[in-house]
Amino acid sequence: MGCLSVSSQQQRTAIADKTLENQGQVQNHSAKEIQAENRDDVLRHPSSHKRQKINFPPASSGKQWEDLDSKIVLTIDSLFGKGTLEHKLATFGDIVYQTCLDTFWAKQHQTKCTPQRSRRQLEMDTLPLSRAESARRKRSQKRKNQERFIRDPFQFARQLFQQPKSGTLTIDREDLETHLKKTYSDPTGKIPLEETTGLVWPASPGIKFDSKSPSLQEFIAVVNKARAKSDPELNGIPYLLYKRCPNVLKKLHKILQSAWKNIKISKEWMTAEGVYIPKEQDSRGINQFRPISLLNVEGKIFFSVMASRLTKYLTTKWIYKHLCPKEWHSWDFRLLGTCNNDLGGY
Repeated sequence: MGCLSVSSQQQRTAIADKTLENQGQVQNHSAKEIQAENRDDVLRHPSSHKRQKINFPPASSGKQWEDLDSKIVLTIDSLFGKGTLEHKLATFGDIVYQTCLDTFWAKQHQTKCTPQRSRRQLEMDTLPLSRAESARRKRSQKRKNQERFIRDPFQFARQLFQQPKSGTLTIDREDLETHLKKTYSDPTGKIPLEETTGLVWPASPGIKFDSKSPSLQEFIAVVNKARAKSDPELNGIPYLLYKRCPNVLKKLHKILQSAWKNIKISKEWMTAEGVYIPKEQDSRGINQFRPISLLNVEGKIFFSVMASRLTKYLTTKWIYKHLCPKEWHSWDFRLLGTCNNDLGGY
């Protein structure tokens, strides 16, 4: 597919998956205003502006999702026309996001304040009836905890030992750029390696890599595998939309099929936003945060199909037999570890 250029990355901090930055108001557009603009500049938003989360309906609201599905498809058909493939790749996510924003608006962040207890409430704690109510609530909470443990014991145990995480990253821009350059750059990366003698070249694979255009079922498998509660990506679109809007996913599939055939990658897919999440309580320094990168969900779906095919290819019976002959006798069509661990010594 060709080499990608270096992705540009921006920085913001988060506490338990919640950003601390001021959420800027997204510029509102109607479909008529979009259609009147130049096609090459339609719905282009600077990547530095964090998009607001859309107040999507519950997953059980089938009628609302069906209406949204039809509305997005009509908007895409009216705006795309005979545009170029690059234009469609660049503006597909913007059109979907703006249509959803015009339909359901953005989520309003409300701060919860704990009310102070009155004198009468404090006196009620000492009464026998209040103590009985407290015991009843404890029994109810105990029963709920038992049900949670039976339903998912691993998640329940993980929450018991999970430490609180909070803090704000306090670092200068110059220091952050120096840290990123030191962490991710490789001064010797462009120096060619010397040829190693004694290596035995394996025979050509007897199985060809599947390079045909991705099917719709592959896209559906990638979307269904993603968590429905996952946060929206860089362009503000979550996986939930493609789970509940099958016709929109079909439109995306046609565009990504053309991108696969023509070996085209959108520039928007090469842009990531860095989010620094605290690893412990009262985090301050850069070493107390772990970075994650937010990418466009359309690009993640596209490359997930390629990654799935590569994993399937490397774990086929023929490849595994010739690269890992020592473990072939215990294969029995089951992988004894991850592909990376098994191929690490070769």
